[in-house]
Amino acid sequence: MVRTFHIPSDTGDVPIAANSNTARQLLVSYVQPYSFQQLLDHLRPRTTPGVERVEGNVYSRVTVQDETPRILHVEDANDGRHLRVRVTSQTDGDVTDDLERLRCLFAVDEDPSFAVAHLSQDPFIGRLATERPWVRVPRCWDPFETSIRIIIGQQISVAAATTISGRIAAGLGQQISTGSDLDRIFPSPEVLANADLSGMGLTERRKTTLQNFSRAVTDGTIDLESSQNLDEMEKHWCTLPGIGPWTAQVAAMRVLGHDDAMPSSDLGVLRSMNRLTNQDFNPKQLENQSRIWRPFRSWAAQHLWQAPEVLRST
Repeated sequence: MVRTFHIPSDTGDVPIAANSNTARQLLVSYVQPYSFQQLLDHLRPRTTPGVERVEGNVYSRVTVQDETPRILHVEDANDGRHLRVRVTSQTDGDVTDDLERLRCLFAVDEDPSFAVAHLSQDPFIGRLATERPWVRVPRCWDPFETSIRIIIGQQISVAAATTISGRIAAGLGQQISTGSDLDRIFPSPEVLANADLSGMGLTERRKTTLQNFSRAVTDGTIDLESSQNLDEMEKHWCTLPGIGPWTAQVAAMRVLGHDDAMPSSDLGVLRSMNRLTNQDFNPKQLENQSRIWRPFRSWAAQHLWQAPEVLRST
């Protein structure tokens, strides 16, 4: 039997047919220009083992609704307008929340044209914006999970942070039966607040930071949902021991959706800027230079993070 699954029309998503009572497919619209590959390139080395993965040109993630697990597979529909989302589950439960999370993670509703118009005038990064106008700032699926991933990533490599995140998910996350290696739900703030983080590869200081942050989220001291003034958000986050401006600025970009964050001490951003300009910017100089990129410094940072070598070396 062929069935068509519908979702609310105001999401802009288009239902397509499915022929199984355990699988559904949906087309999720995006604002053009768009490059799903750019988002995958960012996510690929950062996905948390057991929770999510990028394999080939497909992003997959496990989630649970009403105690029923489901796996989402996202790929480009190759029609210039949509992503294709395949949902496998034992039930036909509502997928609206999952789709909203995916829309946020992949920034499909954001219009890059405003950032491109502004940044393209800059003598340093103008070529990046002009030649790659589809670049998006990846956001997040879950604010707490992404915040923890950012804190873990302080002063260590992306690969090391991914390994540690996977250990935390495996050791403390809820295990669910999916018939797949995607079988963990990332632990909640309540779990991490008092968890034994031994054997995860964390320093004692980082363990304390993760626990204090988790407690702050649990008791409402840190709000991961509201849109806060960027300066106030950084000041508030940096009152927690072990959290500095880099963490707050990256979280502002990824978690709270700010368009004007600038992690000026980030080595990747600095390296790209220095290659692009044949100069030797330090964090303070980059912070000063970035003022001309306002109010799109998050977009500028993403362009620098993902700048192709051919542009960075010319």
